[in-house]
Amino acid sequence: MRSMILGAAALLLLASGGVRAQDSAALNASQRSEIVGAAADAVAENFYDSDRGAEIAAGLRNQLESGAFDDAGTVADLANALTQALRPQDNHFAVRMAPSRPQGSPDGEPGGGEAAWLAAMAQSNYGFREVSILPGNVGYIDMRSFAPAQVGGDTALAALNFVENTDAVIFDMRQNTGGAPSMVQFIISHFLDPREETVINTFVSSAREYPSELVALAWLPGESRPDVPLYVLTSVRTGSAGEAFPYHLQAMERATIVGETTYGAGNPGGFHPLPGGLEIFVSDGSARNPITGTNWEGTGVIPDVDVPADEALDAALLLAYDRILETLDDPAQRRGLEWAGEAIEARRNPVSLNGALAYEGVYGPRRVYFEDGALFYQRQGGPALRMDPLGGDRFMLEGLDDIRVVFSRDGDAVTGMTIQSLDRPDSPSPRTE
Repeated sequence: MRSMILGAAALLLLASGGVRAQDSAALNASQRSEIVGAAADAVAENFYDSDRGAEIAAGLRNQLESGAFDDAGTVADLANALTQALRPQDNHFAVRMAPSRPQGSPDGEPGGGEAAWLAAMAQSNYGFREVSILPGNVGYIDMRSFAPAQVGGDTALAALNFVENTDAVIFDMRQNTGGAPSMVQFIISHFLDPREETVINTFVSSAREYPSELVALAWLPGESRPDVPLYVLTSVRTGSAGEAFPYHLQAMERATIVGETTYGAGNPGGFHPLPGGLEIFVSDGSARNPITGTNWEGTGVIPDVDVPADEALDAALLLAYDRILETLDDPAQRRGLEWAGEAIEARRNPVSLNGALAYEGVYGPRRVYFEDGALFYQRQGGPALRMDPLGGDRFMLEGLDDIRVVFSRDGDAVTGMTIQSLDRPDSPSPRTE
């Protein structure tokens, strides 16, 4: 279990080799040579394409001999220089200071290593930051990372169960930097037909004679929802397994991807120790989607709807509302979706508040007044709520998605208001003052 969990997440806390130095400690030529040589060896021995790994390793050694790393005066400088030299070859390459081993535990166990890593996973709620039901009965799941399903499966199932009665589901990957393929497999499987054998992804490596397949799970805890509309939000920060999730769903035409083109790191792997207290991440496998025959390395996942990341949620909600409306006949449900879309459009393109003073007055137990550049609504004995204009004498009330205020006129004069609600009859009030 230990190697399975830690290897899958590529987060193994490794002891460093050689003489450990502080990241700000000065390096001499011999130390630089030792570190670069060890990095080259790690690439040659572990990179998923052995021929390319040999070429990349030879390139590092040539750069060392030509003096490309001579200006790296500290361990931190050399780590940065090596990362910059390697990154064009594979976006997962990284050299960094290795996490320190806990005191009193020579091999990092039991106080550190897996135990510390599992504790960190639990503290991050296994990557699940927020699960909610958005207006219009749309499920929303914000994931910042993919914990291995072996440890995060219960949390994932709880999130999926929470949104199982929604009419569409949005997964937010805009700040997801990756993690374990097993969790990608677990979640995607819940949105496929379990009666069909679906290959989600394959991994190739020079260490394996045949590609290894990541197949949709035939039996699932919880409900399978192969027909619910899916939307995945992305940004330039979305990386690794955070990209695998939208890429595979997009290839299967199972989800609409909304946002920005992602970072472009498609080859999983793990860290290997280097001298000087450093470690290097080397991709020991490469994803190969069975439909596209390739992956997102270097290109990123290109969204179906290209919008800035901070506008992606609203854009996805509008798409979801349009899709849900195609299947709805109930007038109250249709009104709710139309109002939810109206609120988003008003937020994206605010309506100017013109002639605000014409609305001021008393309408039975309700009062409308103008203050600090905004209109406010207050029912007798209740709080004052800002009124946001929707155009055409229609207003939303701050914090109340299920209420609209519509004013009536006689010519230019405002003569009354009607409170519209999603779950109650309209309530008209003539203007009394």
